[in-house]
Amino acid sequence: MDLMGGYLLICLILFSANLALLMGNLKLDNFRVVFLSLVSGVVTFALINISSLIKTQLSFLLGYFTLIFLIVAVAIFLIMLYYVKNEEMKLPVYSISAMAMISAVLISSQSDLMFFDTIAYSLLVFIVFFVVYQLSRLLMHAKRQYPIIVGEFMCLFAILMFIFALTYYSTFTLDYSMFSSFLILTPLYQLMYLLIGIVVLMVVGALLNEGYGGNS
Repeated sequence: MDLMGGYLLICLILFSANLALLMGNLKLDNFRVVFLSLVSGVVTFALINISSLIKTQLSFLLGYFTLIFLIVAVAIFLIMLYYVKNEEMKLPVYSISAMAMISAVLISSQSDLMFFDTIAYSLLVFIVFFVVYQLSRLLMHAKRQYPIIVGEFMCLFAILMFIFALTYYSTFTLDYSMFSSFLILTPLYQLMYLLIGIVVLMVVGALLNEGYGGNS
């Protein structure tokens, strides 16, 4: 019944996948990938729990959340253009990481997550980062340049954040008593299906390109 918690889950998945894709060019060994995945999960756990403690202090920003997330959406799009043009990952990684932390704190401060939920969310970040980084090795063999593929994902990411920004206030003020649990969760399910579809298309496209002779 906590749609804000659902939005937080989607944002964490997107940010984790985006960071893993950006770092795909580093060719890290499994130990380092596990370490970075673990750091991502621990930071997520800390941010979610810290935000619950400072929820009152952040309440004055509630009226500006839509503007903040619009800025985040535009920033992701600009970072995408920079990354595709320069193929340099340091600035995009730092920028995406900063926006991920800000978004996680703001959204989780308005959700009602239990302690078990924070553990589950952190574990999911760990899994997403590790799995997407492993999948990025497949994308390296695609005919299309790797920065272009990552840029397409970032463009979709920016669009989804833009939609979230426009629907944030109406979602936050939604009267849950008017709907059944299924109807409330339906938009979240639709977004999850969209994310799963994007990932599947990326992997299938990479495999097809590799099968027809990629740029390995």
